[in-house]
Amino acid sequence: MNNGKEQHSSPSLQRLVSLDVFRGFAIAGMLLVNNPGTWDPAVVPHQLMHAEWNGCTFADLIFPFFLFIVGAAMPFSYEKRKNQSSSWKGIFLAAKRALVLYLLGAFLKSASINEPVLHFGILQRIGILYFAAYLLLPLSARTQAIISGVLLFLWWGMMAFLSAPGVITGSFERDVNIAQYIDSFILAPNDKETIVSMIPGLSTVLFGVLTGRMLAQRTTHRDAVKKLFIFGAAGIGIGLLWNEIVPLNKILWTSSFAVYTAGWSCVVLGIFYWCIEVKGMQKFFFPLAVFGMNAVTLYVAAGLFVRWVMLSWKVPYKNSITSLTGYFYNVFASFTTPAAGSLLYSAFILLLGWLLCYWMYQRKIFLKV
Repeated sequence: MNNGKEQHSSPSLQRLVSLDVFRGFAIAGMLLVNNPGTWDPAVVPHQLMHAEWNGCTFADLIFPFFLFIVGAAMPFSYEKRKNQSSSWKGIFLAAKRALVLYLLGAFLKSASINEPVLHFGILQRIGILYFAAYLLLPLSARTQAIISGVLLFLWWGMMAFLSAPGVITGSFERDVNIAQYIDSFILAPNDKETIVSMIPGLSTVLFGVLTGRMLAQRTTHRDAVKKLFIFGAAGIGIGLLWNEIVPLNKILWTSSFAVYTAGWSCVVLGIFYWCIEVKGMQKFFFPLAVFGMNAVTLYVAAGLFVRWVMLSWKVPYKNSITSLTGYFYNVFASFTTPAAGSLLYSAFILLLGWLLCYWMYQRKIFLKV
């Protein structure tokens, strides 16, 4: 703990508690968004629902936060390992990590539909983008920034100029854009995590990498905070301006969405960084840090628990049979309101997840891919 005292560099190998807290905030947000008591849009708060198509809610920020955090953590881990092994061994370990993430994601998807599949999903996407970004880590920050920009404009050019049967050239509307047309030949029906959106998605990870490099090379914590807020404001502003031409859209992962969400990632990280690294408020954010130290484990465990227990086990409720999810939601809503009942159910799942992570934390069990 720094007790609010300014620290000078060079702390490139020092673990940033604020990054763990940001990761914990993201996984807590994901559990909150993914586990409402009901999916009725008239009940669930708008910000906890994904935008129907264009637009960006709090729920839409969660996955970009994760990709940004993956990138931001990479310069720190890369510095620790680059002198410990050959480049080929590092690439092999990164590929192994990516494969494990992909298989974990496929396992979760298979568990949710009760049949083995290799559908594309969140963990699969993280694994592939992590590996792609790892290959670019040895490049200079300038080159990484150029690649990030090129990817955004490359994706925009594809959307603006490519045509195909049933596609409206330059359209960003549902089912008539080139990205979904290309995906239709690759993905299973109803898959929402598109392949083409991986192009700007890699930019999101690289924005995180560039931020992580800045933090590793900072002169003081206050200097880092200042840069985080400047980068954040610039990203949000540019994203909103770009939104006038290219709409914010999570499913397509539009270029404007990538920049806008990277801006918010910098702002949120800046808030945690100021509170923890500058003001020394680690104890206050300890619950989020506990989440962040076993984020992947919690994501997988929560997904399986909700699917195999809360949604599958049936119990009686008022002369009918319902799932455990339905039971708890109805009980919570009976003495509050439907909206509050849904939030209380989400908080209940969140509490169970935290207790698991705290149990692991006490025993120093940190499962990493």
